[in-house]
Amino acid sequence: MAIAKIKCLRVIGLTDKLFDAAEVLVQSQSFEPDDPLSFHSDVKMFVPVQAANPYSDVVESFNAAVDASGIECELCDLTGREFTDDTLEKVKQSVDEINGFADKRILLEDEIARCEKGIEQIKHFLDLDLEIDKINNCRYIKANFGKLPKESFEKMQEYSDNPFVVFFPCSLDDDFYWGLYISPISNSDDVDRIFSGLYFESCGVLELDGTPSEFYEEQQKKLPELKQKLENLKAEFDEFKRRNSDDLNFYYSYFADQQKRYDVMAKAVTYSKSFMIVGWVPEENSGEIVEKLTKIESVECKLTDGMKELKHSPPVRLKNNVFTRAFSYFTEMYGLPGYNEFDPTAFVAITYTILFGIMFGDVGHGIMVALFGVFMKKKMKNPLGSILIPCGISGAVFGAVYGSVFGYEHLLDPVFHALFGFEEKPIEVMKPATTNMIIYAAVGIGMLLVTLAIILNIIVSFRTNDKEEAIFGSNGIAGLLFYVSVVAMLISQMVFGVKIASPAYIACLIVIPLLMIFLKEPLGRLSQGKKEWQPESWGGYCVQSFFELFEYALSYVTNTMSFLRVGAFVLVHAGMMEVVFTLANMSSGFGYVAIVVVGNIFVMGLEALLVCIQVLRLEFYEMFGRFYKGSGRAFKPVKNSNVKLPANG
Repeated sequence: MAIAKIKCLRVIGLTDKLFDAAEVLVQSQSFEPDDPLSFHSDVKMFVPVQAANPYSDVVESFNAAVDASGIECELCDLTGREFTDDTLEKVKQSVDEINGFADKRILLEDEIARCEKGIEQIKHFLDLDLEIDKINNCRYIKANFGKLPKESFEKMQEYSDNPFVVFFPCSLDDDFYWGLYISPISNSDDVDRIFSGLYFESCGVLELDGTPSEFYEEQQKKLPELKQKLENLKAEFDEFKRRNSDDLNFYYSYFADQQKRYDVMAKAVTYSKSFMIVGWVPEENSGEIVEKLTKIESVECKLTDGMKELKHSPPVRLKNNVFTRAFSYFTEMYGLPGYNEFDPTAFVAITYTILFGIMFGDVGHGIMVALFGVFMKKKMKNPLGSILIPCGISGAVFGAVYGSVFGYEHLLDPVFHALFGFEEKPIEVMKPATTNMIIYAAVGIGMLLVTLAIILNIIVSFRTNDKEEAIFGSNGIAGLLFYVSVVAMLISQMVFGVKIASPAYIACLIVIPLLMIFLKEPLGRLSQGKKEWQPESWGGYCVQSFFELFEYALSYVTNTMSFLRVGAFVLVHAGMMEVVFTLANMSSGFGYVAIVVVGNIFVMGLEALLVCIQVLRLEFYEMFGRFYKGSGRAFKPVKNSNVKLPANG
């Protein structure tokens, strides 16, 4: 429920120990490199490291061969295995073998494709008892075999005055006539141009020897042989993969890990004969990393707290418990907090769960949503499943308060009678008096949460040393005084009938806070002791501040009234289920059951979707906007490829 503490790590040593230092940092699984040049104002003495992977050519050829052949390598444990010159030769040999298989496969597939295409085309000319090679040897005429669209065949009568534009069909299908045209050599260019305009498509019949039927029979025998060769090659390749899978996985994992080291080295800089690496490590891992680094000859380390390095934007890693961890999905969706900000995940987890339960109150529907959440989490691996589980439980709890079970509003009356002695459930949602109470309660919830959001902003602003926002902002102390005073004045008058709005009350708790917000910038500069505290133009400043003040006052109202949707959804659920049972009561037997079941499914699905969206809207727009910036960046350590790190939280 907080942001994990992080340290800035500076590593310095002799250049010949750079690879060893990078090895330790990668093996730690907890180091995110940063640009050392950004940490120093005078960078003339620094030179970026030109760290080229000596195996880059081999890696490129290995990856290309693996990808092209469809081999799926898996990451494996590298412990106890070394990569030697002999290993390098084995990698090259494996690449040659893989490429050899790939080349043979491509050749066979191309030959099969040509064979199938030839069979498909030549079958249209099987009735043509001519030896194609003899036609090709004709000295005075030229033949062209192919297909002509039916509509083009009909247009040929437009060329009836040209004796050389004649098409001889041999067969036809749904779209084409298959056949040939013959023209004198001297006129072939003109005839070819005419047939091209008629969308004639040539085929490779002229490349054949013998008659079409002889070629057809030959290809029919050849095709199964080619396919069998391809199957044999695939079986041989599968055996190669099975026999060499451990070695291939080792090469893949070693190259991936080796690249990580060079990624870290590429972030280093050198000066004279020394190197420097700068990056970020979690506080809990920093001691162990420093201990391992300082064991390397000439290497020294320096750790500084992340709060002292705020200008370099320390990365953020969230720490949450089992309940709140799932809701970090929403926090990250909006944006991670800055390192010196407040992690709102716990706030989201509590408020989202409660608001969802209030708006979705039904025992049966809540249980079904929770079960669906379990299904999404276990089977679909969807992060929203972990959110739906507590939300569904919350809906079931509030449904018990409302006495609603799958829309049956009085099913729990005996329970209330047995436990509390009530004749029926205490809250009848659709009664006019209860409806008013629900609306008032929804507004009250809005007032409470808006107030809490303002308080959180005050805390965060003081933490980030933004005194101007903390004291004089619309979501600072001035805004809190104004909002709470107006709320207290309205509640005392409307609920308790007590009028507290005296001139002194209005002047001190409403007018003065508004003036503080109006004069936020000059007062903020004065509080910080700045000499240039006055705006460049008081006239322009007053006009701008007036409209901003009006916008702030309006936002207090709209943000609070927006929570009316909480009460509205309570009433919507009862109203929709009342419609379902009205329709069901018009039928009987199976019809009644079918309408109730389908109606419940429809209402449950629709409400769950709408409530999820509406509560998220309340979180983001009515609360987050008051205290949360979401300007942080995620902590992304360089890690060994064969080791999985736990997710944020």
